[in-house]
Amino acid sequence: MSFFLTLFLAFLQVSVAGPKRDLTTIIKGVERSFATMKDLSADFVQITKDSLNRRRQDSGHLYLMRPRMMRFEYKNPEEYLFLSDGKTVYQYVPADRQVNKEAVRDTLDDRIPLMFLLGRANLSAEFHRFEDDTSIKPFFPGTRIVKMYPKRKSDLTELVMEVDVANYQLRRLYFTHADGQHSEFIFSNIRINGGLRQSLFQFKVPPGVQVVDGIGS
Repeated sequence: MSFFLTLFLAFLQVSVAGPKRDLTTIIKGVERSFATMKDLSADFVQITKDSLNRRRQDSGHLYLMRPRMMRFEYKNPEEYLFLSDGKTVYQYVPADRQVNKEAVRDTLDDRIPLMFLLGRANLSAEFHRFEDDTSIKPFFPGTRIVKMYPKRKSDLTELVMEVDVANYQLRRLYFTHADGQHSEFIFSNIRINGGLRQSLFQFKVPPGVQVVDGIGS
């Protein structure tokens, strides 16, 4: 009796976990997922650590839409907005009565690559090596960790993505920089192709708010 019980439990574990997918299958699945995305919305948690290991955690809601449109609505610990209309990036902190703006092409920020993922179907064009990293503990059960190394020379040394193998959605992104800085994005309540409106990504400067060119790192 114990033999059949053990066999049944083993079968149940395999059924729940699903088939083991190799790295190439995961990469191709993520690429297909990105290629068919017109828009995305999700709750997010952003964790940043500087070179001195000082930690900051923010959270809010994210909207992405092709082409190159993005809206981060920060709620905690303070309210502010980080937005791209496809050409210009705006960072607006209501408490400071100030908005910073900068051209998308000039902005060096870990939030920017997120909006370029939508509609992309070839990660190998940007990354030259992929690794199935089992040394990193997944944040979500049943996901897979993939480490990628960018082709272009920049201060970004590696990018780690946590992938839900059931639908090939990104659940977490982890950026590592040459100066020791790290930034992490954790996504939940993800909705794909919900029909977002373009007006959501248009920014109008509120009356009495100062406009400053340039967004600090």
